[in-house]
Amino acid sequence: MDRAEILGRLIEVTTGVPPLRRPARLGSACQELLGADGTSITIDSAATYRVTLTATDPMAARLEDLQDVLGQGPCHQAYEAAEPVTVELGSDTDERWPEFSRSAVAAVGPLTVRCFPIRPAGRPIGVLSSYVTDGRDLAADLVTAQFLADALGVTLLREPVEDDWSDLRDQWSPRSVVHLATGMIADQLRLSTDDALTLLRAHAYATDEPLTDIAQYVVSRRLHFGL
Repeated sequence: MDRAEILGRLIEVTTGVPPLRRPARLGSACQELLGADGTSITIDSAATYRVTLTATDPMAARLEDLQDVLGQGPCHQAYEAAEPVTVELGSDTDERWPEFSRSAVAAVGPLTVRCFPIRPAGRPIGVLSSYVTDGRDLAADLVTAQFLADALGVTLLREPVEDDWSDLRDQWSPRSVVHLATGMIADQLRLSTDDALTLLRAHAYATDEPLTDIAQYVVSRRLHFGL
């Protein structure tokens, strides 16, 4: 796989595709090009309002959700360091992110996760994450996989939005319910939004449910944090 093939494939899967469908198409294309069992794409991957644009399957979605809830994991590190990160999740706990390591193995079993910062202009705007369940290498070497992630960033930025990523979140991410639930909790308990999000994440972790499910309970008023 060469760089021309990567660029051609990304253009092919997004040409004429409405913005709301574009992330899923890109995620599937990246899975195919990398030869991975699953992929996910996040933006603002170390920020309070980290957002998963797409996950190709439930396992990829669960890995992202755990990182949302715990605030740690390989995507966070890849984003912060602006360098690829690889982790083998298995019987040994990874000391870089011990709680994520234990929780991920309990939730999805042993696997290899490789995360590539999406950095089209040098500074990361998100992370392309992939996993395999049998420990095999990806179809692309690390340099080529990083080129794919950077090219993915260029493709994402083709969509005309304001400089603020919140517009992109509102257009593309069903996880905007998390932001709405955070605001509701902040209002109920007179907390800062950071503290409200921490409380939402803690409840998701304690109940072992996806963060978006707990947020939906709050928004639909089935779960109330007020007195």
